[in-house]
Formats: sequence, C-alpha cells, structure tokens
Amino acid sequence: MLRTGDAEPLVLRRRSPSGEAGRRALLLHGLGSSESCWDAFVAHRPPDLELWTAGLPWRAGGTYAVAERDDTAWITEAVRRTPGRVDVVIAHSYASVLLLTLLTGMAAAGRDPREELGIQGAVLVSPFYRQRPDDFTWAELPGFLDLLRLGAEDGILARSRKPLAADLRAEMAERSCEQLGPHWVVRHLHAYLHTPFLPVGLVGLPVHVVTGDRDPIAPPVEGATLAARLGNASIDRIDGCAHTPMAERPDRFSLAVQQFLTTLPAGHPPAAVN
Repeated sequence: MLRTGDAEPLVLRRRSPSGEAGRRALLLHGLGSSESCWDAFVAHRPPDLELWTAGLPWRAGGTYAVAERDDTAWITEAVRRTPGRVDVVIAHSYASVLLLTLLTGMAAAGRDPREELGIQGAVLVSPFYRQRPDDFTWAELPGFLDLLRLGAEDGILARSRKPLAADLRAEMAERSCEQLGPHWVVRHLHAYLHTPFLPVGLVGLPVHVVTGDRDPIAPPVEGATLAARLGNASIDRIDGCAHTPMAERPDRFSLAVQQFLTTLPAGHPPAAVN
C-alpha cells in the first residue's frame, strides 16, 4: 500500500502533437481515476488542440496521503507547470469541484484567472454541486461510500477493453478504494459539502458543463443547477452516458469541447443551453 512520499504527487504528460497553430488544454482526472480516463478523448480530440494530462495525487496508484493542503493548489501548480499557456482546463468529477472552488475563490478576491493563469475557459465534466447546505442529509452519508465504489467500478468499466463480469468489476472497484484510502475520500466529501457556499455567480470565465444523462454518481440535475447559477456558462447533457462521457462517448464529448472552443474569442460560451 502506498504511503506518503511513495509516488510523485504531480506528473504532467503531453498527449498529442504540438498545437502551435491551435490551443492547449490540460486534462484533470477525478478521484481514484487516472490519466487513462482521457485516452478515448485523446484519440478523438478536436483538430489543433494540444492535450496535456496531469497525474494528480488522488489518482489510482498515487500517493496514499499528503500533508494537509488546499487541493486547488495542485490544479494551480499543474497549470503553471504545463509548458506554454493553458487555454482551457477540462476537469472531471472531483477535479471539477476543485477547479470550481479555485475559480470562485479567485473571483471573490477580485482576481482574474485569465490574467494570472492564462486560462480562457473551463470545462466541468460530471461535476458535484448542491445549492443549499440542507440539500445534504445525515441519512445519505453512508451511501457516499457506496457511490465511491460505484464510481470506481464505472471507471473500470469505461476503460476496459473487454467485457468484465459484474463480480470481477466489484472486486476490482473494492481493491481500488482500498488503495485510495480514507484520506482522499474525506477530502472529496468535504469539497462536495462546501459547494453550497461557493459564490458561483461571480465566476466570469466562460464555463461549459458536461453531464451524462445516466450518471448515478453525480446526478445530471446538479450539473444543470450549477450551469444555471454560474455567471457565464453553458451545458451539454450527453445521452447514453454515465459518469465518464469522455470515455463512453468520446466523439460526442469532443464535439462539445470543439463547439465551446469556438466561442472563446467572444469571451462567452454558446447562448443556447442544451
């Protein structure tokens, strides 16, 4: 089992040819996932979009625990360490909550991520978000652990190149959760519980929300609520997808990203909300 210091907390990799004529995107994976969750999207990426992935501390096989730190700092560090300017940050699941936390914190402090980090837009994939503190209940707390197991199983299924028996998937998911450990689970829950307190309406950066219509882990209604409350946002709800639309429908996901990119010069996402 991995312990503090056993793995490099942050690993950056370029996943596509240089995009000198186009834009550069940084891809951030969710809790207990890995850079491989983006493989299908990399193969279907929009033309002239250079892609970089960040292997973050909460990845599968990553550092078992790290010293207490604002986890949004890992995103800031990944953006700043990526060679050249990162035009768009695309964050999935837990990373989407952290990116949202980072953007709201900067907005509340009167700081512009375009000026400080060079980011022109953000894509939040399968985000967790609730509008009011009392949207969380005591009774549902035990179920969060089941959702984490389900999320691990969903990721395994999405990345598998061949069918896996249900009992084998469940066993692999349980093992993945054991390797992840309680440290990251508690931090994920803390970030989720904090979402009602985020001043999302202050975010002026163009944001595109992508959800799967069959997501049992991050309910699509939460993504829709978030998009409606953000100051400058649009949304795509992809049919036939669960929690990892970039792996399940990479062609459709790539189209959503490409359409969002075309709106960035104007400084706002598409006016229509799908």
